[in-house]
Amino acid sequence: MNKSIIVADDSMIVKNIIENALQDEYTVLKAKDGKELINYITQKKSNIVGVLLDLNMPDYDGFMVLNYFKNNNLFKKYPVSIISGDDAKETIDKAFTYDIVDMLNKPFTKENIKSIVNRMINMK
Repeated sequence: MNKSIIVADDSMIVKNIIENALQDEYTVLKAKDGKELINYITQKKSNIVGVLLDLNMPDYDGFMVLNYFKNNNLFKKYPVSIISGDDAKETIDKAFTYDIVDMLNKPFTKENIKSIVNRMINMK
């Protein structure tokens, strides 16, 4: 079974950039919000090896997902890195109170994406 990375972001452009960067090595599952991401995980339909999570999404945001992961002990099973355009110190500090791998700041390059995914995979 192919290894999959889930990208949860409300921006189709961001999801497409990440898919383009990773498509040679991973199947990229795209979620429009946190609820869809959690559906992928609970359905266990693919070999998910990492999660790239936007914090700012409508309806079910990244912090709600982080709480879900914490409450269900999922950080060891699914390494999470944050995608964010918000470089406010409070947001970054709050994100790092969770067991995340790293933060990918927008705008990012193909190399940034591959590097953060490799770090996530090596933590498993």
